[in-house]
Parts: sequence; C-alpha cells; structure tokens
Amino acid sequence: MRYTEMFRNEPDVLTVSEAAKLLRIGKNQAYEFVKNGKLSAIKLGKKIIVPKPTLVDFCRNERNYLVLLPK
Repeated sequence: MRYTEMFRNEPDVLTVSEAAKLLRIGKNQAYEFVKNGKLSAIKLGKKIIVPKPTLVDFCRNERNYLVLLPK
C-alpha cells in the first residue's frame, strides 16, 4: 500500500483519540507521543487536533519502529 493511500478515507484532521484508533495504540500512548513530539499536533484552544499528513509521517519514520532481532 502506498503511503498516500494509507488513510485516504479518513478526515483531514482527527482528534488524538481518533488518531490512536488508526494507529492501533491506546489513547494515553497517543497523547504521550504528542507530548514528546513524536506525533505532531495542533492545539486550538483546549482541543488538540492531528492533521492526517502527520499520521503518514509518523508511520513512515523508521525511528518509531522497534526492530526485533533473532537470538
């Protein structure tokens, strides 16, 4: 699957909870990623939104992967 098609049926901006569901991680983990800058987001008043392109960037960034090597 091409990265440009990864989230094509999703809205252009999402809540942190919606982004967490798409990434298949917990909401608390998603907020932690936003807090430490791993997942870019925009704060609008009290609301935090995640632009869809930042989800694609997050998935493309190899530093976000844990590589398990055989013993």
